[in-house]
Amino acid sequence: MTSKTNFSYEVQYPAGTASTEAQRDNVIASLGPALQSLLNAQDSAATVSVSESHKGSDHKLVELVTTLQDAQVSQVLETFSGQHGVTVTALE
Repeated sequence: MTSKTNFSYEVQYPAGTASTEAQRDNVIASLGPALQSLLNAQDSAATVSVSESHKGSDHKLVELVTTLQDAQVSQVLETFSGQHGVTVTALE
């Protein structure tokens, strides 16, 4: 049995982003399913939990539970970040 690892991140839009508020709201609202879809390509048992951040509506906390290794998770998050213009910061 492969062990699962929890990864926690903050996802946010950087200041001065070119996207409209409606576009940002749409991405933030679909954050869980979008990340789940990217992860499922490599780990069908992965789970994604999204919660509110105290920093405001353009910030979310994301927890991933997956069998993927650090480098694989980083690749998924870089892909997501590039597609949607968000920054992803690991929480310690």
